[in-house]
Amino acid sequence: MQEVFELLENFGAYHIATVDSEGKPHVRPFGSKMMLDGKFYISCSVPKNVYDQLAANGATEISAWREGMEWLRISAMAREVTAEAEKQHVYANSFYAAPDSRMKRSIDEVAFFELTEVVATYYAQEKKVFTW
Repeated sequence: MQEVFELLENFGAYHIATVDSEGKPHVRPFGSKMMLDGKFYISCSVPKNVYDQLAANGATEISAWREGMEWLRISAMAREVTAEAEKQHVYANSFYAAPDSRMKRSIDEVAFFELTEVVATYYAQEKKVFTW
């Protein structure tokens, strides 16, 4: 998991795919990610379509590419963090809570999703597959 997080970190921005209520796919650039207590999280603002789509259907894919024909694909289920204690803990460790963050938001304005049932495939000189 840590290696996948570091790969994604080195790729920078990535794209995330979600599905709307009609089954139509949506892909958008994304950047939020964090590792905390051995869990991999993504986050978003609540009043966005991406939140509605992940909350309704957690099946998602993340794709990142960089020059040199390296790319990373992560297929996962995104489980929304709804337990108050867990959400408080994740929020407190996120960039949304940092006093000097340009992305500062209140805890009610953001949602956190733990990536579970992950199959991450890294393609470079050779293919590597990671699961958790």
